[in-house]
Amino acid sequence: MPTYDYKCAECSDVFEVVHAVDEEVESCPKCGGRVRRVFHPVGIIFKGSGFYKTDSRKAPDNGGEKTGDDKGAREPEKSAAKACED
Repeated sequence: MPTYDYKCAECSDVFEVVHAVDEEVESCPKCGGRVRRVFHPVGIIFKGSGFYKTDSRKAPDNGGEKTGDDKGAREPEKSAAKACED
């Protein structure tokens, strides 16, 4: 059976009650006042594959070397040196 939280309108006491889905609590156990059910946000965690492609991208496996900046800086120098030799 699920656990539900209730809050009393008279004494502001918050308490838990275990009961079936179709049952209700009508009065506070402390003062006998009117109660309302308290709703809480539910945490959702998506795990595994099959969701959106952008949810968790894997880092590229490059063997621990840096990418991008070093290669881009070296390549223009080599091509410029070859152009000067001609």
